[in-house]
Amino acid sequence: MRKLLFFCVFIGLNQSMVIGQDKAQKEVSYSLSGQMLHAWFYAHSEAISQYKGVIGSGIQIDLNRYRKDELAYQYAHRHYNSGFGFQYVKFSNEDLGEAANLYYFLEPFLIEGKKASLRLRAAGGLNYGSNPYNKETNPENDAYSSTINGYLGLGMSLNFALGNKLQMMLNATYSHFSNGNTKNPNTGVNYPNIGVGLEYKLATKNVPLGKMLFYKEHWRYDVGFLFSNKSLPTQRDRRFWAYGLNMQVSYQVHPIHAFTVGVEGIIDKSMRSALDSSVYTYNLDLDHRLAGIMLGHEFLFNRMIFSQQLGYYVYKEIPDNVLRNLYHRWGINYKLNRRVMLGINLNANLQKAFIFDGRLIFSLYK
Repeated sequence: MRKLLFFCVFIGLNQSMVIGQDKAQKEVSYSLSGQMLHAWFYAHSEAISQYKGVIGSGIQIDLNRYRKDELAYQYAHRHYNSGFGFQYVKFSNEDLGEAANLYYFLEPFLIEGKKASLRLRAAGGLNYGSNPYNKETNPENDAYSSTINGYLGLGMSLNFALGNKLQMMLNATYSHFSNGNTKNPNTGVNYPNIGVGLEYKLATKNVPLGKMLFYKEHWRYDVGFLFSNKSLPTQRDRRFWAYGLNMQVSYQVHPIHAFTVGVEGIIDKSMRSALDSSVYTYNLDLDHRLAGIMLGHEFLFNRMIFSQQLGYYVYKEIPDNVLRNLYHRWGINYKLNRRVMLGINLNANLQKAFIFDGRLIFSLYK
């Protein structure tokens, strides 16, 4: 997950909304918010069923950067917030320990009135888990086995103005952290949480614009090369490479929304080892290669693209008790320029991380 740390820092340092004029500026309003959190651990697998009923409590602090100027509204067709945050949750079961998350978030306004607003929030970053699996000191914790993990959050926020500088906020988020199956056990930690807090406006400033990477074309064609290094729950001390090819078409229906259809092929060496070592499949000569089709949606934010896809393996000989045909992907792409993107992507199957990959993507706009 150290690659994820580099990627998130790289994104944060370069995430400016752009129009490419040397002296052009954008108006940014800064605010600080804090809230108290209550969380519920979701035991989504039999491997962690012993943690049913576990709750958590904590805090969340965000540095908000609002874009409500006319320029932002022209290309996004709505106002939005973005920034950096810190979330801390302590779980009621000592096996799970404490979670601390550092993340970058995007928060477009869905409904905006004079005194209230409803926003959608997507967040991604790094997690620190204080008590990972240890075969001697914490053998029951199959939820996570790495101290440093990836963090994802998706939620909604409702804000009410209490004055010119003060707002009250109600927040509901579905949070997740895991190491993306790079180390096992790794069932993953899912915890829906709600929060109540206050937000205080600090200042409004004009800052220089960067380079605009929004394009007028509706169609984008991507070819991506993906790679991953992972482990298996049954072979925890071994490492395996997975790699593949992804081809995708994206059609932009709104300045910040696009729909996608894609295909991918994956060669996963961990599945080859799993098939060869199982008493049920070692002599069946099953193929470990995969081919899938995907439908999805993208949030478009200048250099950043947040994607969600639902996939189905049209070619798969791996038994269903190991890998189901239906899967989903969550991804972040970062535009280096018009033609090239870097990305990270999580393939989840059976409600568990299957492959966490890095990717190099080449794009063509028409």
